Amino acid sequence: MMTEKMESIQKPGRIESSYRMETVEGLELWRLGRDRFSDFNQFVYGVYSEAFGENGKIPFEKRDIEAASDEHFDHARVCAVIHPDGTLLGTWGLILKERSDSALLPIEKAFSLTTEEIISKMNVTEVRYIFNGWRTAVDKNALLDHGFAANRSMFVFDLLLRGLTEDFGKPEWFLGVAEMEMLVLRYHKRVGLPWHVLGDPIHYWGRDRFPCALSLVEFRETLRVHHPDRFRFFYER
Repeated sequence: MMTEKMESIQKPGRIESSYRMETVEGLELWRLGRDRFSDFNQFVYGVYSEAFGENGKIPFEKRDIEAASDEHFDHARVCAVIHPDGTLLGTWGLILKERSDSALLPIEKAFSLTTEEIISKMNVTEVRYIFNGWRTAVDKNALLDHGFAANRSMFVFDLLLRGLTEDFGKPEWFLGVAEMEMLVLRYHKRVGLPWHVLGDPIHYWGRDRFPCALSLVEFRETLRVHHPDRFRFFYER
């Protein structure tokens, strides 16, 4: 849960064994460790192949997915929503760093952005941490196969984010970044994730990807005003 009590948070690090964090409405939230590394890569490859494949062609290979996982998995918080029968339904990772850390986040490398440039563009002053969203994927076909409506994916995303940010402190301390297509960006805004475009896109896998940032202060206020049930899910449990 996002609280306002923590003065610091635990940095991500290698986890050998996955563990279940909680069960909500019949779905299990897990923190993934190295024991599910192969399952994670296979899941992401399958979901991304469905999303980006066109005319029977996939613009990447499984080894591309695995190479990025080798680089980032042990330095990220990675959560998964898993059906009780063991089926992976969704994943989401956060690569987290302190504002003063000189290490570059993926979005900073890809778009030649610095931490201070991102903070300045967002006009936020109290930021202590920046987190880069990574490997966000939900298998809507698996949801349907298990008797869930396709729009259940929103609950899966919320449960993942709740797990990833469970020890976060004041929203003012945190700024999220991610790259996304304009279509995805517009969808996120409709469902209460007020991302802001930071600059021009880069093109790969057949799509334009824009650098985006998300203020947790604005996210919290958006939920409070427009999505009160989801606000309680994040902040009042």
